[in-house]
Amino acid sequence: MLKIIIYCKSILFTVFIFICLNVSAQNIASQLIKRCSVKTLNYEQGLSNNSTNNIITDALGFTWVSTKTGLQRYNGYALETINPIIDKKVIPINAPVYFFGLQNGLIWMSYKEGVLEYDARKNSFRKILSLPGSGNLNFLIIPFKETSKGIFCMQFNKGIVLYSLQGKLIETPSEVPGSFLKNIFNAGEILPNKILALNKNSIFIYNGRDSIQQINFQTHAVNYIIAKNINCFTCSDNFLYSVSNNQITIINIEDKKLYKNISLENFIRGNLIGAAIYLNENGTVLISLNNHLFGFDANGIYKYEFTDLNRNPFAAQGFIRMIYTDRFKRIWLLTNDDIKRIQNANIPFEHFIYSGSNNNFIRSIYYDEEKHVLLAGCYNGGIQLYDTSGNALWEYAVSSQNVKDINAIEKLTGDEYLIETIGNGWYILHLSTKKITPFFLDEKIKKNINTSAINFLNNLQRINDSTIFIANKYNVFNCIFKNERLVSAQPLLPFNATVSNEISCFIYASDKSLWVSTVSGLVYRLGKSKELQTFSIAGNYEIRSLAEDAQQNIWIGSDKGLYVYNLAGTPLKSFTVQKGLLNDCIYALLPVENKAAVFASSNLGLSYVSLDGKIINYTKESGLQENEFNTGSAIKTVNGKFYFGGVNGITSFYPSSLSNIKDKPVLNVTKFIINDSLYNFLSLMKHDSIQLNYVQNHIQLDFAANGLFNANEYEYTYRLSGFEQNWQTTHQPTGIKYVLGPGTYSFEISCRPIFSSANIFKKTITIIISPPWWQSLWFRILMALIFIAAIALIVRQFFHKQFQKKLRTLKLQHEIQLERERISRDLHDNLGAYAAAIASNVATIKSFENGKEEKIFHQLKDNSQSIINQLNDTIWALNKEAISLTAVSDRFKVFLQKIQPNYPGIQISIEENILLDEKLSPTNALHLFRIMQEGVNNALRHSKCNEIFIKIVSDDHWKIMIRDDGIGMKDIHASNNGGNGLQNIQMRSEEAGWQVNWKETSPKGTELIIYTNTN
Repeated sequence: MLKIIIYCKSILFTVFIFICLNVSAQNIASQLIKRCSVKTLNYEQGLSNNSTNNIITDALGFTWVSTKTGLQRYNGYALETINPIIDKKVIPINAPVYFFGLQNGLIWMSYKEGVLEYDARKNSFRKILSLPGSGNLNFLIIPFKETSKGIFCMQFNKGIVLYSLQGKLIETPSEVPGSFLKNIFNAGEILPNKILALNKNSIFIYNGRDSIQQINFQTHAVNYIIAKNINCFTCSDNFLYSVSNNQITIINIEDKKLYKNISLENFIRGNLIGAAIYLNENGTVLISLNNHLFGFDANGIYKYEFTDLNRNPFAAQGFIRMIYTDRFKRIWLLTNDDIKRIQNANIPFEHFIYSGSNNNFIRSIYYDEEKHVLLAGCYNGGIQLYDTSGNALWEYAVSSQNVKDINAIEKLTGDEYLIETIGNGWYILHLSTKKITPFFLDEKIKKNINTSAINFLNNLQRINDSTIFIANKYNVFNCIFKNERLVSAQPLLPFNATVSNEISCFIYASDKSLWVSTVSGLVYRLGKSKELQTFSIAGNYEIRSLAEDAQQNIWIGSDKGLYVYNLAGTPLKSFTVQKGLLNDCIYALLPVENKAAVFASSNLGLSYVSLDGKIINYTKESGLQENEFNTGSAIKTVNGKFYFGGVNGITSFYPSSLSNIKDKPVLNVTKFIINDSLYNFLSLMKHDSIQLNYVQNHIQLDFAANGLFNANEYEYTYRLSGFEQNWQTTHQPTGIKYVLGPGTYSFEISCRPIFSSANIFKKTITIIISPPWWQSLWFRILMALIFIAAIALIVRQFFHKQFQKKLRTLKLQHEIQLERERISRDLHDNLGAYAAAIASNVATIKSFENGKEEKIFHQLKDNSQSIINQLNDTIWALNKEAISLTAVSDRFKVFLQKIQPNYPGIQISIEENILLDEKLSPTNALHLFRIMQEGVNNALRHSKCNEIFIKIVSDDHWKIMIRDDGIGMKDIHASNNGGNGLQNIQMRSEEAGWQVNWKETSPKGTELIIYTNTN
């Protein structure tokens, strides 16, 4: 009987699901969709005018946009207004431009005055064709087809013409009726696929009323296709696709017959206000109807609608004017208000959401492996039900007054599910009938477990068919169920947690150990043998999630980082924002199959974290429900699909699909500044290197990766080799500044999409800073020659000084010889006289009678002593290299002491004031001593004085005064009878270079002054 009941319930549920799916299929909003990431470019990104009419992507990935007021280029971050420069002359562009891409990567830009050619690899323009202006026409020529012969163009007043790549007119192969030309060139702007389209053989031109003209490039044959009220059209080699006010029409080009009509009522409601069409390289026909974008295959079979990540049309209102796809799989939409940049790639993340509900705050998730449905418990929103494709199976979430804050869901029987609420106890959901009833608890069991004491935690884990571990704030309970009834509930911890340290989450590990965490960061590990281990995470922050990976490591997600322990409780590693996480607050964890890694949801997105340190981050821009997720809201299915609940629904994905996104971006320098001046970087480049002079050493670089993703959705790593050792990592490499010295540097930069593990793309630029002229090779050679010359000069000067020294030595020897001769003369003149006197004394002694010898003996003694004194004075002078003035003074004092007893009636005094003791040569010292001797002797012998005063002064210059109070001298310099003594004084002073003066003093006496010549 029980089996029959279960079988019947299963049939009812299947019917219920079938009805739900059919109702959903009838709703136009539930058609197949392709969610894409989209970036809007408007005035905030620099769009100069919202009336855009043409777009193209160049060889380096920069996208050019034509607006009503001119030409702009998108560098990955912003739109820049471009005015071409040719031969240093600026060509102002203030009207629409028509783009035509050549096979060699160059772009022809048709404007009012002709055609310009742009080379992206050199970032340079050249003029291809100049045409005379004609009234208010924005274009006089439209290039549309490149062949081996040249470029086919449509030219005003000429028809279809052929130009060479150099802009030379080759031929005019076909005339176009004037009505067609007038319709095209008077349109004011030319939107591709509005009035012309082409395939490999022909060009198709719409006359604006009732027909399309087909002109064959090879045969020049002309055919007409009937077409009325066409809004836009395009063609392949086989079909012509057009959109009118009420239908999409496909015509076979070969037989001109109708192939298919598709009513617009299937896609839009109301009138058509704008449409555009585009056939991309893989054969997909993109058609915009008002603000919606749809994809069809080449046979007109509908594939899906393109939407943003939240399933909304790309344009919130208005319509799409033009569609364009580039080689990076990006779709560009020109709307009536802005530009949309769409990543045309399969988003690996699915988004489950009740679009009609104002509450998609998912608190808990349960996936039924038997029924293949997903139940989601909301906070203040009840219970939602989805199929595996993310379709909502109920029109509204199921809830009641007490059953709206859903904390956990677990299946009990084929149709009954345990619903745990926050603060309101347990309930049973009967899925097929959508009824919710209170869960019956035996009074005895109620005493063991308080089902209302539920924290905002991850508190439920199925152990086997009948056992579920369930936690409340104070303990973890081993709950045994039989069908939908709770048989027993036994606490597993040997104590109850306190109010201040409530349980936050738990996990029952593969080694049968129980890990229980608390709001204060405390972790209890209850081993298989019931041994209890306690430890805390750093900072004691609240723990929100626990998970065990494939290598049996326990991951702990807290309010402040992610921590990893082994099963024994030993810490292994920690992860924070500083190590690459999006946010430190970790909400939920799911382990990755066969890896020591987890996916972690947070406040700012989702992160793949591996124990080896690898981190890949995902945000709303990559397809998540939102950046903010919810505590413990995550589940993994048997087939490996992950579900994470957040504030705006559920994000679902297979981890293996995240690395399938293919992308080949181009790394470009978007701005290059030297010393605060903007430069054309590509024009400076030569073979991936750039050379600057030494004053151009303040540089700034901005980089961008132009690829499938937005520029800031890549992770960039860079360094300037030769300047820095460490690598820098950023998501927006702008404002990179360096101040460089002379040398050669290598700027190395690489990028990879932050949302996948795709290949890393690299670029290297060599920067050469030339040295200043004084550091150049020729200057160094010159300096070397000057150095050698300087050394030679120094050596020459050295030998010259040695030579001069030798000359001085010879001169000194000569002077010594002269001094010897002078001394000989002195000895002869002075000592000779004394010797002669002695000889005379001896002769006299012999002739004298006895008794008269005493006087002669005294004279003989005096003469002998004089000889000795003269010799001592001479030896004293010659024995020294230099003699100080003080030494002369001291010697003179000794002389005075010796002669003083011979003149008892005369008082001799001397005063000495020597502040700067001057050094004298031996000759000059002897001259000075003799002059002083002579001055005193003259005073003693001739002045009849009673007192002699001598004063010796030396400061900056020296001066010696000898003054007596005798009879004085009368005009000593005018007299020829000055005596030998005075002449000797004069001669000695002149030889030494001194001045000597005699003057009479008042009232009587004479003063002799000897002093140095100060001139």
